[in-house]
Amino acid sequence: MTPSTALRTGARMLWERSASVIPVYLLVSGLYGVARVPLLLAGLLALWLAASSGRLQPFVDALRDAASDSAPPASGDGSGSVDLGAVDPDQLGPGLGDAVANLLTPDIVGVVLLGVFLSVLLSVVVSAVGGAAAISTVFGLLTDEDGVLAAVEGAGTYWRSFLGVRVLLLAALAIVLVPIGAAIVWAVGLVVGASTGGVAASTSASAAAGPSAESSVLALAVVGIGSIAAFVAVLVVFLLFAFAEQAVVVDDVGAVAAVRRSVRFPFRRPTAFLGYVVVAFGALVVSGLVAGAASVAGATRVTGLVSAIVVPPVLDGFKTSLYAERPLPPTPEVAPPGERLRSAFGGGLRAVGRFVGDHPLANVASLAIVLAGGAIGWRATASLGVSLPVGSDVGNVFGAFPGGTFVNLAVNNWLVASNVAFSGLAAGIPAVVTLGFNGLIVGAVGGVFDPIAFLALVAPHGVVEIPALVVGGGLGLWLGGVGLGAARGRLVADEVASAIRRTYRVLLGLVPLFVLAAFIEAFLTPAIASLVLTG
Repeated sequence: MTPSTALRTGARMLWERSASVIPVYLLVSGLYGVARVPLLLAGLLALWLAASSGRLQPFVDALRDAASDSAPPASGDGSGSVDLGAVDPDQLGPGLGDAVANLLTPDIVGVVLLGVFLSVLLSVVVSAVGGAAAISTVFGLLTDEDGVLAAVEGAGTYWRSFLGVRVLLLAALAIVLVPIGAAIVWAVGLVVGASTGGVAASTSASAAAGPSAESSVLALAVVGIGSIAAFVAVLVVFLLFAFAEQAVVVDDVGAVAAVRRSVRFPFRRPTAFLGYVVVAFGALVVSGLVAGAASVAGATRVTGLVSAIVVPPVLDGFKTSLYAERPLPPTPEVAPPGERLRSAFGGGLRAVGRFVGDHPLANVASLAIVLAGGAIGWRATASLGVSLPVGSDVGNVFGAFPGGTFVNLAVNNWLVASNVAFSGLAAGIPAVVTLGFNGLIVGAVGGVFDPIAFLALVAPHGVVEIPALVVGGGLGLWLGGVGLGAARGRLVADEVASAIRRTYRVLLGLVPLFVLAAFIEAFLTPAIASLVLTG
């Protein structure tokens, strides 16, 4: 198979089999929510430790003192509230630094470091599970199987081998980078030694200048050459491992055998390998161009959408087709784009209604978790006596024509709902933590704003956005039950795959809701808030 045929296969797979491809790649992205749980919990625990031990209050008092020194209180009602917008950074004294240092106690630092370690560890495991699901989907479609079902079965079958491939990759990187790093450290040591020698021998500067200069030049040369060598070595290692995951699924082999086959691939099929290098480089260029265009348009979240459900499936489809030498089987006639969009989003809206009616407890529980988090967050910050200014030009907060903001809000909220939903497959725990944390943040922000100002800034779009996010959380809690059922052997792979498909259909139905909410937030909320606050 030629690289061009394989590339067409990857593009066709995304276009013609999107209903099988996109749900799996959204699932892969959402599973990383599992890895965020320890970090979020560690942060909340650290905050609780600081507050319960009395270490948080000195920090708040230091901020209050800084604000009092910079400007009069934000309100004259005798409440003692503090306007943090009045704090002059130039007038921050050592008291604030001492208060921050007081927060960094061994128990708090230890909790945070433990959360970081567990999050990194879970990220590696989750990436292995997600990778196994994604490549199994692609190969399943190439063999004319159900892609979502192949993902569920492949994740359970191959995740250990994928984890092994990642461990071997890290080991290979260490083998090539440790010697180069040692050489760079040696070179830096020469620079330090030469400088020290020059100072000690200042009485004979003419004798010391020559060796010191030569050592510095040599050290800088070693650092430069070492950096280039490290880049080349890392690139070679990644290229040699490029087809290891494909080998695991296509050849049904373990991690070591898969790496061996991947290493041999460039020598067995050099033309195909060179084609892969060209396409991979082209994908980087295209991704960079998309990111640049999105940045110029002010719609940077589009990059996240493209990097989640566009580039990875096309590139995985290309690589798997190239390695397996299999094209995508012929697809029945594909409906026109307009008809597909109407079916996806119109059918999705109906799926939202059915899901809310079929699973009211999951949606009520999702709402309850958000409200509980919001209440805790509001109570925690409202008692601090800290207030944030709304700003004098609320009506133009997003600019004259906030098109980029509108796109960012719509895409970001949908991706958040998708991640909450699919992360819930892990027994629902990530969905609970994420819902509670988001509610906590919203409540904490509300606690430092005037209630009327807060409602004016949130209510116009929140009446649409919050229920949509709650449904996304309900999906996560429901999928948690599905995941638990599968773990206990009560549900088979086909039932899990069916739940994933239903989740995707409901998420498609949330798209119009998030678009509407984003339009209100970007174009109408600032004007409404300005009218309410200024009269």
